[in-house]
Amino acid sequence: MNDSGAYRILKKQFPTSQSVVSEIINLKAILNLPKGTEHFLSDIHGESVTFSHILRNASGVIRTKIDLAFGNRMSETEKNKLAALIYYPEQVLKNDDSTYTSSWYAQTICDLIEVAKLVSAKYTRSKVRKAMPEDYRYIMDELINMPEHSIDKSNYYAQIVSSIIELGNAKNFIIEASNLICHLAVDHLHIVGDIYDRGNGCDIIMDELSRFHSFDIQWGNHDVLWMGAYFGNAACLCNVIRINCVYRNLQAIENYGINLRPLTIFAAEEYANDPCEAFRISDIYGSESDFEKDEMLARMTKAITVIQLKLENKLIYNHPEFKMNDRILYPSDTLTEREEKLIEVLAYEFRHSKRLGEHMRILLKYGSMYKVFNGNLIMHGCVPTEADGSFSKIRVGENTYSGKRLYDTLDALVRNAAKGDKYSVDYMWYLWCGKKSPLYGRDKMCVYTKYFLGYTEKEEKDEYYNLVNNEDFCLKVLSEFGAKGDNSVIVNGHMPVKVKSGESPESGNCRHITIDGGLSKAYHEKTGIAGYTLVNNSQGLFLICHQPFTSSEDVIKNASDLRSEVRQLRKYDKRVLVKQTDIGKKLQSEIDVLKQFLSDVYPVQL
Repeated sequence: MNDSGAYRILKKQFPTSQSVVSEIINLKAILNLPKGTEHFLSDIHGESVTFSHILRNASGVIRTKIDLAFGNRMSETEKNKLAALIYYPEQVLKNDDSTYTSSWYAQTICDLIEVAKLVSAKYTRSKVRKAMPEDYRYIMDELINMPEHSIDKSNYYAQIVSSIIELGNAKNFIIEASNLICHLAVDHLHIVGDIYDRGNGCDIIMDELSRFHSFDIQWGNHDVLWMGAYFGNAACLCNVIRINCVYRNLQAIENYGINLRPLTIFAAEEYANDPCEAFRISDIYGSESDFEKDEMLARMTKAITVIQLKLENKLIYNHPEFKMNDRILYPSDTLTEREEKLIEVLAYEFRHSKRLGEHMRILLKYGSMYKVFNGNLIMHGCVPTEADGSFSKIRVGENTYSGKRLYDTLDALVRNAAKGDKYSVDYMWYLWCGKKSPLYGRDKMCVYTKYFLGYTEKEEKDEYYNLVNNEDFCLKVLSEFGAKGDNSVIVNGHMPVKVKSGESPESGNCRHITIDGGLSKAYHEKTGIAGYTLVNNSQGLFLICHQPFTSSEDVIKNASDLRSEVRQLRKYDKRVLVKQTDIGKKLQSEIDVLKQFLSDVYPVQL
């Protein structure tokens, strides 16, 4: 490097040789810290309450730290109470002031500091300070970095704690210390697709993500469905509404300020004499509910489904490259004048929802079709594959693509759709349900046969899902995407793992892991559990199998936590350090640049 312009910038940042030397020393030290904890969640499907709790307890990471900190010094109930306080400090502290004595405050503050010491141990002091709330930064920094046996300063630290209590700051301090622990428990969060649909809290999930300190998203087919609806794909819009009608979940759409009354009026008038029996919620899911409400929802579902099928037919006719002519089952592709008007009104509602627009921009900014992170390949669905193990060639525009090139092309296509490119907007529907879409991974979506013919066809999975049982194929996929390493794995979501039927989340000698275990309530009966999450820290790879979450109130009242089974999938021979991560590689590049800069600008120092 001998770029005078770049050197001028560095000279301003490092005006002396000593400042360069100090930065090199600092960066080299960071390289030898343990890598941060990565947390993987997938297929959240609007279950905001469960998502929030898993985020707060970091899939058991915080409870593990409490065990390490206190061992036999605390009972299990006491540990659970401390955990509940860390997860939900505001709710726990709502009780009367008389409930908590000065000694309780003092002990609790000390307990929180012990946990904070453990979760901050793998970070630099500077990084921990930045995570602290500004009002308590000095105090927390002092307490967390208090020496183990500090006789000379014991009165100093005791006075800090007692002053916090005497000045009426104990509750605020406990809240901020709890939030700090939750922040530091996870260094980076991966959302492996499907934030949207089924549950009604997708907007709350997006809000929580927007506040999280470090995360990425691998788009799922339900995510691109909502993006397609927002970008102007009418077929995607109809699918969004249909799904949320079926799941009795129109609140998820109305939370975005989208007015569905035009659809209600249309359905009531156009289908007034149609009982819409096949579309009744109680018939589909066997749930007892208000008959009149179901009757209205049934009409709305049928109305939007008919429009959806017509629009999908038109897309298939217009795009022969989709190769989906066998999906043209509904006998029309022409909307009535009134249906066209309804779609115009609904499209306007979606496009002009400010809140939805904000969340779609977050999906674009932090999302992608796939991500290679610290040697692991993360993607929601699959790499379309033929029976012989070769990657399927998929037509996009005038060209065909496969493997990594397909994923890169589709990533660019989604971003072009956001800019209004007509072909890309059309293709968003294919990404949602196309027979070779890497986000869908099945040969068909059986909407017509289910509602109009009364049966559901078998949806065949892509060959990828059979082949990942073979380690060599997994290694081939990892190599294709440049994910190389002795411990590299593929992390997928999308396909719920039916544990009660004997299915396992890991395959290919643990080179492939599926973490869709059914976080959505709609899948609990099918899977037998309530979701998988994955934790990757400096010591190994851990799969967490969750049981259904009840409520934060239950966690607080009964001193219980989300029941989970933790299984170590892989134990690393040596603790993984920052130098072995993606961030470590960047830091090493910075060190190399600074060394060259030091040599060129301050040669006398060498």
